[in-house]
Amino acid sequence: MKHEMKKAFTLIELLVAIGVFSILVAIGVGGFVNALHTQRQIAGFIAAQSNASVALEQMAREMRTGFLFCHDPGDPNPNATCFPSCTVTNVSGLTSVWTCNGIMDFYNVSNENVDYALQNGELARSVTGASGYTPITGSNIKVTSLVFTLFGSIEGDNWNPRVTISLGVSPSSSDPALASDVLHLQTTVSARQIDCPPGPSASC
Repeated sequence: MKHEMKKAFTLIELLVAIGVFSILVAIGVGGFVNALHTQRQIAGFIAAQSNASVALEQMAREMRTGFLFCHDPGDPNPNATCFPSCTVTNVSGLTSVWTCNGIMDFYNVSNENVDYALQNGELARSVTGASGYTPITGSNIKVTSLVFTLFGSIEGDNWNPRVTISLGVSPSSSDPALASDVLHLQTTVSARQIDCPPGPSASC
């Protein structure tokens, strides 16, 4: 009686198949992990941009009706609040360009002395007489840089003050790859009036 030979996989064929399968699984898992990381990165930056845009709009709206940017009435030099964060970058005629790192001081339409500043990774606002700074950015972002470039702020220079706000933010994340990426936003605000001292009887 003849015995029929049954065909089967050899050990080498099994090892090769398992190896190829493992490689394909590793490639698939790696792609999935990268896709998840990219999705988290995009979501983090969208949230950071949205939060930072709202904060920029709040600053711009208040500065648009502000005056006496970073100096006291009758004094063209930065006041104690801005100094020594401000430096002169250009001087032309009666006016000059100031670069203020991390803080901007001015009077708003209600004659309140307002400060916007970088405080412990947050963009914060303070009013003279109030108890310290109040953050205006959320906990989902970290403010890495805040620079104000100020032009036409000297009384009598016949220029409306113009402030360029440069803001650097990154998503607040425990992932070092996300936290190290910085999104840079910038906007320019032109005040509606030439600088005048505060008060209803003020004139320029």
